[in-house]
Amino acid sequence: MSRSKKRRPIKPKIIFFVEGDTEKAFFVSLAQHYRLTATKVIHILNCSGTDWVDKAISMMKNNPKCRPSNNTHFYIIFDRDNLSQQQIQTMQAKVKRLKNKGIKCNIGISNQNFEVWLLAHFKLVTSHSMNSAQLHQELSKCLGQPYKKADPVQIEQILSNDKVHNAIANSKSITPFVYNRQSTDIGTVMTNILL
Repeated sequence: MSRSKKRRPIKPKIIFFVEGDTEKAFFVSLAQHYRLTATKVIHILNCSGTDWVDKAISMMKNNPKCRPSNNTHFYIIFDRDNLSQQQIQTMQAKVKRLKNKGIKCNIGISNQNFEVWLLAHFKLVTSHSMNSAQLHQELSKCLGQPYKKADPVQIEQILSNDKVHNAIANSKSITPFVYNRQSTDIGTVMTNILL
């Protein structure tokens, strides 16, 4: 009598479409740190326009490695920057339509920028808005050296000791994304992936 082989559950394929260099560095390091072997990080900043969802949809259609499947999860990560509330709502509606078609897709938005999420790895963040200079100053204190955007060594330091779980807890009060105050959806994205 032969033994039946246990089938391992297939890990989902995760594709991050990211706007900036810091986001790219973070998600590449995250995939390595947590051995998310079926993960791809695609930088979409170099395209024209500001509709990140349209850019991601275009890549899903035109790049065979980014085609939707039952086992593929897409995350579109960007900062609020100078986007209007209407632009963001339009992108959110497009993602909802993708979900209605059975495509597993979510948005992760940070207001004002991704450094809000990085700071949450070290301390509680609140809805009190900090500009980029203030966020960089706080990150520099936490890192014990001047913060440099997209620095892979600093990203590794931020991710060390499973601080992502701290960041999820430290950003709960500013989740979900809200247009007119400091907030981030990245904790929700991390919860979907890691928990």
